[in-house]
Amino acid sequence: MATTPDQSPIPSPRAKRAICDGCGARGWLEPGEVRTCSECGGPYRPMALLEGIIDRWFAPPVQHVSELYPRHLKLIELMWTAEGRGREMYEALGLDRVSYSQFLTRATQLVVRGLDEGWIVADIPAAPNPDPSAYGVRFLDPERWADELTAAFAEDLPLPPNGLPSGVEGDPDLT
Repeated sequence: MATTPDQSPIPSPRAKRAICDGCGARGWLEPGEVRTCSECGGPYRPMALLEGIIDRWFAPPVQHVSELYPRHLKLIELMWTAEGRGREMYEALGLDRVSYSQFLTRATQLVVRGLDEGWIVADIPAAPNPDPSAYGVRFLDPERWADELTAAFAEDLPLPPNGLPSGVEGDPDLT
């Protein structure tokens, strides 16, 4: 398969549309090519005639997302939750209506934003290292991390024992 300047593969005229048996991901198969899915590891197979027709009419356009993107997010998640830090933060927030996996997804997006804005730093060695301590996430502004994390889950936090939200506006003597 040839590539364009941006490195996206261009199928040859003989390539057939293919689908992953495991997760339904779509791609192209050159004649005689055997391919496994990068997402689930399942085998790709050529689409049947009806599948191909429906795919042409109803399938979403081809996505040009790097195969590295989900792995990058997973690496960041593994780094910031290392040594039980993720579970500790989840329990500290006392979230009643948010599962741990939902918490990880939202909090990891917050870590990514912090990395982008510079108040979180990722320590990643230049070459793969078997020592887990070589990888890490440093919160340069821990107060901001706490504030942003609390704000991200504000509507899911439990109410205080009196049942009233703690951020009541106005004069407390008038209530």
